[in-house]
Amino acid sequence: MKTTAPKKLIAIILSFLLILSSAGLSAYADEKDAPSEIQAEQTTESKITKEEAQKTLEDQRKELEKKLEESERLLSAFADDAKTTAEYIDALDEKIGYLNEELNILDKQISQARSKINELNKQIKPLQNQLDILEKAYDEAKEEFDVLNDEFNETYNAYCMRLRAMYISGGTSVLAALLTSKDLSQFINRIEMIRAVSRADAKLLKKVNAKMEKIITRQDGLNEKKAAVLKARGELDSKKSEIEKQQKTIEGNQEAIATKKVSLSEMRAQSDKLFAEYSAKTQMYTEFRNEDEELVKSVDEEIDALLSGLKSPDEVTTAPDAEHNPDNYSSPDSEDSGLYSGSNAVLNLTYPAPGHYSVSQEFGHYRNGRAHTGIDFPMPTGSKIVAAQKGIVVKVKRLNYSYGYYVMVYHGTDAKGRKIVTLYAHNSSILVSVGQSVKKGQQIAKSGSTGNSTGPHCHFEMIIDGAKVNPKNYLSK
Repeated sequence: MKTTAPKKLIAIILSFLLILSSAGLSAYADEKDAPSEIQAEQTTESKITKEEAQKTLEDQRKELEKKLEESERLLSAFADDAKTTAEYIDALDEKIGYLNEELNILDKQISQARSKINELNKQIKPLQNQLDILEKAYDEAKEEFDVLNDEFNETYNAYCMRLRAMYISGGTSVLAALLTSKDLSQFINRIEMIRAVSRADAKLLKKVNAKMEKIITRQDGLNEKKAAVLKARGELDSKKSEIEKQQKTIEGNQEAIATKKVSLSEMRAQSDKLFAEYSAKTQMYTEFRNEDEELVKSVDEEIDALLSGLKSPDEVTTAPDAEHNPDNYSSPDSEDSGLYSGSNAVLNLTYPAPGHYSVSQEFGHYRNGRAHTGIDFPMPTGSKIVAAQKGIVVKVKRLNYSYGYYVMVYHGTDAKGRKIVTLYAHNSSILVSVGQSVKKGQQIAKSGSTGNSTGPHCHFEMIIDGAKVNPKNYLSK
C-alpha cells in the first residue's frame, strides 16, 4: 500500500502539470477562434437582415447601372444628324433621369453610412470601458494566479525532495525497525520517529493537494476572464472594422458623385442645347427640362404656403396673400365675378389662350423623371392670356427663372368643397394685381418666354386642394 500511494500521487501531479501546460494552448485556441465565432454570428445576422429586406440601395444602384448602360447603347445607335430629334432628346433625358436616381441613391448610402458610423461610435465607448474593466480584472486575477502558482511550486518542490529522499534511503517499516533495534527502547523511539515522519508527509501531501485544487479553481476563473476579454475585444474590433468599412463607402460614393455630377452637367447642357434647337425648328415651345432643383423647390414652397392659407369663399373679403393690396380688391357685383362656393361650375374652364389649342408639352413626367405639372400652349409673344374661370387674383410674381412672370387665380370651391386655383406662367407682361376680381375669359396677361422657357408659350396649371392635376380634363372652348 505504501509503495502504490506515491505512484498515484505522482500520476495526479503529472496530470495536473499537463493541465497547466495545456492551459496556455487552450487560451491561445480561444483567442484564435473567438473572432471567427463573432464573425460567424455577424454573418448570420447580416444574412437575416438581407433576406428580410425587400430591396437594398445597392441592388437599386446595380439595376440603374444596367439601365445606364442600355441608355448609352441606345444613344450611340443614333446618327449625328438625328440628334436634334425628339427621340434622341428623350433618350438622353432618360439617361439623365437614371443618373439623377443613381446620385440620389449614392446620397442615401452616404447618409446611411454616416448614421451607422454615429451609431457605432456610440456603442464603442461603453464597449471600450467594458473591455478596460475586464482587462483590469484579468490582470489582477493573473497576478494572484502567478503568486499562487509560485507557492504551489515551492510546496510541490519540497514534497518532490521528500519523495526523492525516501527513495534514496529505502523503505522504512515497523518490521525493519524491530529487526534492527538493539532493545525495546530503541524500537519504540524508531516507531515514534516513523510516525512523526508519516504525519509530516501526510500534512505536506494534504498541503500539496489543497494548493493544487485551489490553483485549478483559479485557473478556471482566469480562463473565464480571459474568454470575456477576448469576446469584448472581438466585438470592439468588429465595430471599429465596420466603421472603417462605412468610411470607405462614404469616400467611394463621394468620389463617384463628383465624377457623375460632371457627366450629368455635360449631359444636361447637351440636352438643353438640342432641345432649344428642336423647339425652334418645330415652334413647339415649352420649358427646359433641367432646371436647378433648389430654385424649383423654393418656388414650390412659396406657392404651397399661399395655397395652405387660402380661406373658404364665404370667408374671403380680401385676397389671402402677403402681396394683397386692398385698393385692388373688387367685391362681386355680378354672376361673372367673385368666387364659386360649393358649385361644380367652377370646374368648367376655358382655354387660357383663345385660338391657341396645340400642346407642346402634356401634363405628366419628362423622360428624365421630373414632373411637368401643367399643359404648355405655344403661341407668339404678346398673345392674349385670359382667366380660365372667374375668381380673385391671389398671386403675381415676376421671376427670371422657373415660372418667370406668373399669375395665380383663386376660383372658389366645387361641390366637394375643394379649393380650385389656376396658374399662368412665362408671360411677357401681367395686366392684373393681387386682390383683383376677374371674369371668365378676361385678359390677365400677355404671353411670353420669361423664366425657364425655350420660347413663347403659356404654361397653364390647375390646382385642386393644393394638388396639381391635369387641366386637360376640365378645359372646353
